[in-house]
Amino acid sequence: MLTTRQLTLQLEDFLSPIPSHFDEQTVPETIGGTVVKYITQLPDWQEADLALIGVTEGRGSKNKETATAPDQIRKRLYKLISCSSKLNLVDLGNIKAGKTFEDTEFALSEVCRMLLAENIVPIILGGTRDLAFSQFRSFQTIVKNLEMSMVSSHISLDENDFLNRICLYEPNYLFNINALGYQSHYVPPKVIGTLQKMYFNPMRLGVLRNSIPETEPLFRNTDMAIFDIGAVKQADAPGNYNNNPSGMTSEEICQLCWYAGISEKLRSFGLYEINPEFDYRNTTSKLGAQMIWYFLDGYYNRKGDHPELHNEFLKYRCTMISNEPDVVFYKSKRTERWWMEIPGPTAAKNLVIPCSYSDYTLATKGEMPDLFFKALQKNLK
Repeated sequence: MLTTRQLTLQLEDFLSPIPSHFDEQTVPETIGGTVVKYITQLPDWQEADLALIGVTEGRGSKNKETATAPDQIRKRLYKLISCSSKLNLVDLGNIKAGKTFEDTEFALSEVCRMLLAENIVPIILGGTRDLAFSQFRSFQTIVKNLEMSMVSSHISLDENDFLNRICLYEPNYLFNINALGYQSHYVPPKVIGTLQKMYFNPMRLGVLRNSIPETEPLFRNTDMAIFDIGAVKQADAPGNYNNNPSGMTSEEICQLCWYAGISEKLRSFGLYEINPEFDYRNTTSKLGAQMIWYFLDGYYNRKGDHPELHNEFLKYRCTMISNEPDVVFYKSKRTERWWMEIPGPTAAKNLVIPCSYSDYTLATKGEMPDLFFKALQKNLK
């Protein structure tokens, strides 16, 4: 087992410090005055709850100027009032672009893997969204059945796209993908059909906007979250090469970030595709900073609420109209949030996954919730 000094030396091989002017942002009540920064030497990082990592990489995308985004986001984030008196955040600086894009991918994957092994949540400031493959790969030795949530207007399964690489990765430890906020005029029907055949959860923008609270259970079961700023409409986030006249509002994307933060299970957060060259009055960098603020605020409002963590639950059993298995629900007395039990090939392999009250009301009518059906198909394999 490596010593703290050896681990720190490994991190230093991949990381570079942030500019010294960031040390001037030391107003006590702000995030900049609270976060421990890598400016002259790598700080004591193993006791942190969360760690910021910038990635100055824009290759692999037409949105190349994303390489300059991390420090622009930092500049705005440091000015925000700290979301919690318990904030324990370290800024580990930036991963510089390697000789090849693959070099950068490897560096990010290794840094995230080291943080995850110490139960520290990496917050990745991209950089192109293709870096999300490294975010995924860092879980290889950490999680057996990984669930990811991706918020983006575009979904692609092209050969070199990060999502295709994730789906085909071996060894396969991917359990589920929630593709949230996609827009049908950007995504071929065959792509959605492929995701549905794999029992994943694509949710188009119109459905999401009409039922934002329905995304909370999805994030509650998520291990890693990917936020592509292109999911936000241009008026609220102009700093993107592929600017989008339609999309989510800034308030909606921040709500999703809060859901991601409050999830007991979520262990990795990535923000991608902010392009300062197109960013009118730094609007998008400011929004990126606010998204991270809401993620941090959610993190420090976690409730320790799960059927495996305490016994303060009410149990309900719903019988289906046809011969499908009964659906067992659990309602928390602490938070009034809901879970449902997914049968496995043996009782020992049953899963308990988050759901919403609407899933329960549907089951009381004898109808199987879609979330239950999809999870059942995968869990019985």
